[in-house]
Amino acid sequence: MTEASFTRSFLQSVDTKPIRLPYDYVADPVTTRLPVPYTLPRLQAPHPPMAKKIKTSAAPGSAKSVTIQLKSARNPVLDISLDNVPLTTTSIHDLREAVRQRTVAADGTQPPAADKIKILYKKKPVGGSSERTLAEILGDSEPEVLGGGKTVEFGIMIMGGASVKPEVTESPTGAGAKVTETEPYPSKPAEGASGFEVLQTEEFWKDLEGFLELRTKDTVESLRLAGIFKRAWQADAAQSKS
Repeated sequence: MTEASFTRSFLQSVDTKPIRLPYDYVADPVTTRLPVPYTLPRLQAPHPPMAKKIKTSAAPGSAKSVTIQLKSARNPVLDISLDNVPLTTTSIHDLREAVRQRTVAADGTQPPAADKIKILYKKKPVGGSSERTLAEILGDSEPEVLGGGKTVEFGIMIMGGASVKPEVTESPTGAGAKVTETEPYPSKPAEGASGFEVLQTEEFWKDLEGFLELRTKDTVESLRLAGIFKRAWQADAAQSKS
């Protein structure tokens, strides 16, 4: 084969190849050699580890404490006083348990369920988790209470009704005496206005709004329903007078 014929056959074979590489062309890394050596980028120096925060328990008596008054004006009439209650560790769950220890359900067999006991602050149900502490509840509305040494009043509402737990006393007849139960605490009547006079007070309608908001979980709907009840009562009262 002459040199000219070899060149002609080579050019013919090359002419069949595509001039441009297709978009999905992949070079074989085994047969393809890089023109220059490839070096990996230098790794950054690792950040020093952050110091761990060590939680230290507060010394006894260092936490601010207040006196808690738990009051219920009806079903049942109840007034519970809790002294030296720490603000940062006492939760709504603890207040409910304090109420459960002193009450029994309407059937008188066992204490009411915790979810049936509603804690009210300024006549409004305390929302959120039952693990909310007193410091979280009082921090926004009454920051001066966080200094401790004050008395804070909470309301109680027991859904489904309840009664005061009978007092358990011990017979003084000796070491082998049996534990007996006394009669329940006498229910004292609610002080203040009653009957028709109660319906003429703004406190009654505020309490009704709070109750409706607790059951409907809707502030706007509770205000609307309370307005309907109040207008209906006013119309009935005006008709009775005429």
